[in-house]
Amino acid sequence: MEGKENKDCVKQEQEEMNEELSDRLPGRSARLKEGVFEEHETININSGELIAIPKPGKPKGPPKNLRPITLLNTIRKALSIITLHRIRPHIEEYLSHSQSGFRPERSTSDVAWTHKWLAAKAKKEDVEIKITGIDMSAAFDTIDRQILLDIIERIVEEDELRIIRFLLSDTVINTRINGATKERPFVSNIGTPQGDSLSPVLFSVYLENALKEVRTILPRPTNKLEKTLPTEIAYADDVDFVGLNFVDTEEVQNTLHKYNLLVNIDKTEFTTLSRAGTEYKNTKKVGTLIGDEEDVERRKRLSNAALTKLLNVWIKGDKIKRKTKLKLYRSLVKSILVYNCGTWALTKSEEEKLNAFHRKQLRKVLNIKYPVKITNSSLYNKCEEHPLSIYILENRWRLFGHILRRNIEIPANKSMNSYFATHGKKFRGRPLTTLPVVLNKDLSRLQENTLQLTTREDLEHLRCIAQNRQQWRELSTRIRKAAEAPPSDD
Repeated sequence: MEGKENKDCVKQEQEEMNEELSDRLPGRSARLKEGVFEEHETININSGELIAIPKPGKPKGPPKNLRPITLLNTIRKALSIITLHRIRPHIEEYLSHSQSGFRPERSTSDVAWTHKWLAAKAKKEDVEIKITGIDMSAAFDTIDRQILLDIIERIVEEDELRIIRFLLSDTVINTRINGATKERPFVSNIGTPQGDSLSPVLFSVYLENALKEVRTILPRPTNKLEKTLPTEIAYADDVDFVGLNFVDTEEVQNTLHKYNLLVNIDKTEFTTLSRAGTEYKNTKKVGTLIGDEEDVERRKRLSNAALTKLLNVWIKGDKIKRKTKLKLYRSLVKSILVYNCGTWALTKSEEEKLNAFHRKQLRKVLNIKYPVKITNSSLYNKCEEHPLSIYILENRWRLFGHILRRNIEIPANKSMNSYFATHGKKFRGRPLTTLPVVLNKDLSRLQENTLQLTTREDLEHLRCIAQNRQQWRELSTRIRKAAEAPPSDD
């Protein structure tokens, strides 16, 4: 009876997929599964065009500074999306909590958040935290497909495996050079095509399998502090190992090499977080510098460069509507300026400088120059903007609540728990400006308030509040209004 029930389940899933394809893909595409998987028809969805895109900030010329992207047809992309939707629950169960890349409700923000709390821990106590960061070379292009399929076979259902096997088989690639396609196709039998939504997830599965073996060769935490730290922080192929000592990268490299994963030695980083140290502040993790002041200055430079590129748009006056200009500014300039701003911990003077910088950009967007004058409040109203310090505060509390609602085992939550577990000698005097200190300062602005963030118990209380999104929104609104209120005369 069990065999019959399993066959019925598979048949029902196949019918559901046919309906799904029929709903989403008109015409010929609706026959894709029936033709390919049941009648063995040939439908050309495994061909693509290879183009090379220069990596941002890298000098032009060397092939290593190019990122290969495969342009795939729409039918394949649609099938990849449907397949990803079906296998997502199995994949989520397989991946470790340390992986943040290409996962629902995870992003670079919780990776940056983790590093900021680890830095805060090192500043609060007399401890040094070591981070060994590795990065893969051409990671997507080195995957052994047979090993990948063997891993996938243990995770997904049979019909889902057949679809993935089909998507990875007989892939044919043409190259596009200077806008023209060279009709010299070649068969690709390694890696996953970078061009659809399924490829990065398949890579994460492949890397996770390799990291499972890496974890067996790394020394286990013995120190009380080390046991509380998140031992691993990953975003796609960027992996950081955290502890009180650096890991043996040669051992890690040899283990990953078994899976055809090549560690980029030039990008391997050894970072020491400490109260006295300053070098770590310029260490970049997922596009964010660990030092807040350093990261803000870098964001200013990058956003100004983007603003200058659109100079012709800003100076055209009435030819382009103000609403259109502001849309362009928010999409192409402000988004660069405030990237991961929810992880920043800034002093009052640093916030004021950033607000002034933001207003200067808004004046350029509206082409307001001397001798024309405009008050700050009028400028904000005209642009439908708020001081950037308020925007940062809102993002900080939105991200804080989002992380508190995630699994307790993700690195961001483990780093917060570790911060409140005392392991070293605390430094005397006024605490340095760090993310937990700023969050507690935000709470202190509230009147008739019993909330604070100075102990693990306080953190758990806020975690309980965060589970109710409405309550958390109300708390965040109260904090924002308190920050916007003029200073008291008392």
